[in-house]
Amino acid sequence: IAASKSDVEILRKVVDILYQNKVQYEFRVCSAHRTPEMLDSILAEKNYEVIITAAGLAAALPGVVAAKTTAPVIGVPLTGAFEGLDALLSIIQMPPGIPVLTTGVNNSEEAGKTAIAILNCKAKRVTLAAAKGKSQKAIDKAKDILNAFQIPCESGATGKKDSINIQFVDINEKKPPQHTGLTIFCPTTEKDSANDAVRLLNLTKEGVWVGLNRGENAAVAAAEIMRKREELAGYRKIMRQKVEEADNEVHG
Repeated sequence: IAASKSDVEILRKVVDILYQNKVQYEFRVCSAHRTPEMLDSILAEKNYEVIITAAGLAAALPGVVAAKTTAPVIGVPLTGAFEGLDALLSIIQMPPGIPVLTTGVNNSEEAGKTAIAILNCKAKRVTLAAAKGKSQKAIDKAKDILNAFQIPCESGATGKKDSINIQFVDINEKKPPQHTGLTIFCPTTEKDSANDAVRLLNLTKEGVWVGLNRGENAAVAAAEIMRKREELAGYRKIMRQKVEEADNEVHG
């Protein structure tokens, strides 16, 4: 789904990759802001296995789509202002439990390749890959979610071909480490600052990413890839109830 007509061309590479791999697809243009009812209609049409979205500037479309489905959502931030930094942050910095697998700015080719990897994925476990002694808080968040979904996981310095790999990467790294197989990158830091936003822009040029320290979102994305639809529906229900309870406290 492209957010506007001007975004269509950037998704042509995705179409080429899907066509080459004989994957059935639909290509739509829909705005989260201007045509929200149309978006609901598109998502209700079929049980899509993967949804790829591209948007720039405020870039709400990928996050809104992710809120409405338990299928994996891949977001492509587009250059509109600030070299695409605004779109990147809008897409990648999702709240806990609602992940968008985010590519680098304008990197629709990565989105297509990741979609193929997701469709072909038969992994039954997750590998949590990180340098020893690093990223423990983010790792613990991921473990809690994986345990809740009863997804087997193991830890190691690197990922494995037969796993969905969650690779934790220090925000100060210059580029993501070498990885094996289907990998979700999670940037981490002990104490974040505004300068980290620019580091994130450079770090995310390769691969697909979740937000800073969002180990739980990487784990939820893994559950989506594993098609844990029933468990995800229950998880979403609990999240929704918490918001409704907070509303009742305020509104009465």
